Amino acid sequence: MPFEDGEENRLQKNSREALMGLTESKQNRRDSTHMLTTDHDKSDLASDLNLTDISTEQLPEHLALNEHRLQWQASGQKERRTVRDACVIKKLHSALAYTSNQLPELNKLIKDTGIYALSSILSPLISLVLAPFLTHNLSSSDYGILTLLNTFISLAAGITQLGLGSAFFRAYNYDYTESSDKRDVIATTTMLLFIISLLVIVGITSFAPFLAASLLHHSSFSKLIVIGGCIIFVQNLTLPGFVWLRAESRTVFYALLSIGNLLITLLANIVLVGTLHWGIAGSLVAAGWGYLCIVICTIPFLLSRAGIRIRVGIARNLLGFGTPFVLNIVAYWIVQLSDRYLLSRFSSFTETARYAVVYSLGSALMIVIITPFILAWPTTMFAIVKRQDADQIFKLLFHWFSSFSLLAAFGLSIVALLVLTWLFPPAYHSVAFIIPVIATSCIFFGIYHIFSVGVNIKRKTWMNGVFMTIAAIVNFLMNLVLIPHYGALGAALSTLAAFIVLALVAYIVNQKLYPLPFELGRFVLALFLGVALYTGSGVLAQSYDLYVTCSIYIGALVLYSGCLAMLSKFPARSHKL
Repeated sequence: MPFEDGEENRLQKNSREALMGLTESKQNRRDSTHMLTTDHDKSDLASDLNLTDISTEQLPEHLALNEHRLQWQASGQKERRTVRDACVIKKLHSALAYTSNQLPELNKLIKDTGIYALSSILSPLISLVLAPFLTHNLSSSDYGILTLLNTFISLAAGITQLGLGSAFFRAYNYDYTESSDKRDVIATTTMLLFIISLLVIVGITSFAPFLAASLLHHSSFSKLIVIGGCIIFVQNLTLPGFVWLRAESRTVFYALLSIGNLLITLLANIVLVGTLHWGIAGSLVAAGWGYLCIVICTIPFLLSRAGIRIRVGIARNLLGFGTPFVLNIVAYWIVQLSDRYLLSRFSSFTETARYAVVYSLGSALMIVIITPFILAWPTTMFAIVKRQDADQIFKLLFHWFSSFSLLAAFGLSIVALLVLTWLFPPAYHSVAFIIPVIATSCIFFGIYHIFSVGVNIKRKTWMNGVFMTIAAIVNFLMNLVLIPHYGALGAALSTLAAFIVLALVAYIVNQKLYPLPFELGRFVLALFLGVALYTGSGVLAQSYDLYVTCSIYIGALVLYSGCLAMLSKFPARSHKL
């Protein structure tokens, strides 16, 4: 039936409105689902809006075709969205599964490191109180002598322990699984340390005048050498209790014993040095009392649990694994402590005292982060190695450990600078610039332990001694060259160079024994960025007062933390040799 003109115009108008509504709905659907509009879609839309070429008879068919096309596109969008969501969900499940598989070892490492850190954090706090106290109650020369004696005690204790601490972890957690065998490991370790330490104290007492003349330039200090020998004896006897607590992951008891030791040492120093004025001897006796309390709390318990005996097979195992560490310890002493002796020889006890103060402040990173990590590392390392994804876990661990250590070194260097300015006599301020150099050295020492995974897994611990010997030679030669000309700065630079060489050699050998995908490029970039920011802040703050200087350093620290966060998001190449 033919339409009249008015009715035909009305129908055509309504059809146009309906079609425009459909096309508007189509466009809104595209916008809501964020689809890209192709050239083909654009031409379809243009043709939809061009209604002048559409006759009245074609309108119903045209509307049906548009509706079908819109439904088909909506269905395709839904399918593509479903597939995309499924892929995202699958990736999330994979990531969560991978992370959850890593969490037991990583969480345990973080937890143990955190608890060890709680006890270790108290150490720099007590040192923060004790060092200024001693520098105000002892002359610079006496404080230098005390530093050399502590160096001697550290070396002798490290040698006479024969690496039994490290060997205990291998035997207790890896080589022996039966409870009876583990008790024999405890008993054998304790008796070996007792016998060796007893022989040592007899030898030190017999040769005290000779040792005093060689170390302190005068035989009249032989009494101090004897006191040092007694400290070595009781310090060695604290080792069985500490390593057993660590092997059993009884970190809370370990922390309590460590804190008790530090508090007793602090209080004894205040009484013996500050009140009774015993001088150097008082400080040494105070340290001995702290160790003695640990022995009283641990040795009776271990003897009642494991008995008094030595199993020859276990003793051979312990000494075979631990003795190579003696070379490592001697070399470590040369790297970290021989500079004090050489400073006393080439300069004076006063210069030795100044260097010892800034070295202790710069080593706050070692006490707060590196040492707790090293304490928790052996048990966690052997647990990670047993996993199929061990390489990825070690890669992740290296990244976060290095990044956090760099940021902590930056912040602790700032804090140490302020502490030196506020709490120590002005005579010690002239060597403040050494602090960040020492802090950076501590970072490389921590990384060295991560790079030594292969040596420990392949039971080639003698290589640690070789690594440390190489570093010791570098340190000693550089000390001989730099200390006569640059004093304390030369000693600090020699230490830094030695630890860099130590980490580098360990990395190269580890990649041959047990290749791991460490991201060295990211670490080196972060290191140089931190050096640039710290140096720039120091130059900028030279002409300002203390409060402006603090603001500049804090701003640089915040900026550095942001840079490290950005670097962690960038993809990095993994280095394998």
